[in-house]
Amino acid sequence: MTPKIAIIGAGASGIFCAIQLASLKIPIYLFDKNKILGKKLLATGNGHCNIHNQSLNPSCYQSSSFSPKEIQTILKNFDFNAFKHFCEKIGLFLETKENGKVYPISNSAKSVLEIFTPLLESITLKLEEEILNINQTTHSYCLQSPKDIYAFTHVILACGSEAMPKLGGSDKGLKLAKSLNLEILPTYPSLVPLKVISPKLQNLSGIKLKANITLMEANKALYQTYNDLLFTNYGISGFGVLDTSSYLYQAKNPKILLDLLPTFSTKSLENIFLNLIKAYPNKNATELLSGLLHPKLALHLTQNLKLQLTNTKTIKQTLYALKNLTLDSPSLYGFDNAEVSGGGVSAKEINTTSFECQKLKNLYIIGEMLDIVGNRGGYNLAFAWASAWNCAKAIQNTLKS
Repeated sequence: MTPKIAIIGAGASGIFCAIQLASLKIPIYLFDKNKILGKKLLATGNGHCNIHNQSLNPSCYQSSSFSPKEIQTILKNFDFNAFKHFCEKIGLFLETKENGKVYPISNSAKSVLEIFTPLLESITLKLEEEILNINQTTHSYCLQSPKDIYAFTHVILACGSEAMPKLGGSDKGLKLAKSLNLEILPTYPSLVPLKVISPKLQNLSGIKLKANITLMEANKALYQTYNDLLFTNYGISGFGVLDTSSYLYQAKNPKILLDLLPTFSTKSLENIFLNLIKAYPNKNATELLSGLLHPKLALHLTQNLKLQLTNTKTIKQTLYALKNLTLDSPSLYGFDNAEVSGGGVSAKEINTTSFECQKLKNLYIIGEMLDIVGNRGGYNLAFAWASAWNCAKAIQNTLKS
């Protein structure tokens, strides 16, 4: 059969893979159930498109099946400089902001699609067409949609995950993979707010601060970050919490430990409050704390935790409470609020260089369908581009040989 390629999923990895394969001058079909290309891509970075990260490192990714060495190799094969060079070549220019986060200079996700879309001119777009079944035949794969039945020599699964169902996220791709007897590791919401039921958090919704956030399990720290903490009416959110959420799935009986005054040492705070209670003996704990914490937060904590600042002993007790505020039994919010999904197709099922299935020749899996999830900050899109490029390169080499 003459080579013919199907890419299922027109998200970041599917679009990018199609662009890389377009030079082959063979029939390539790009399927997606949505009306438009890159629906999730348009929403990333609140529409500004945090497209990459200049400081890629395997430690910024979570996976139960990919080794750090495998992740490093995938990212190294198509690193930030290679991506930047490609983008500049096609007229998309980037800038690096805080923490290595990379955005289009236009600061718009629409710019990315405006530049990418014309590169799909030779690709047959099949939008609003969902692939329902895949069957392997002797020399091809048979794909069935509600509209037609197709035969392809090569199939690339780039169906994304369950995250953000309002933008088209679903588990349909994983169901296709499961129907082909591929191992699927349990999925879970990631980069998502945390639900916490605690009187310590009542009436604090909307208060935001920088805090040290530590995920604990049996007195062991699984993850720690210094970043934004936002109290909500259901628990906690903010950039630091979103990053922490990626590590919560692996924890049994987890706790969140908050240091609300991370830029001060305990000793320096002791001296500050000893001097303050001498200078202002009539001020209560809420008034004294309001110079360091949001007044609403100071009032709530002093009342709820019965904090006092009257002498060395009570100062030490109060500081311990503020630098070790413990939240029991945090849980992940659902896929509706998740930016990405953890879990997915096990790395054991694919060649991590070509992304071809070990058991099924000419079937490839890329992007978020795989058991890998990155931190917030462009890491997940970086993996999407890299996996798509590695896959396309492998197919090009196979067909040329």
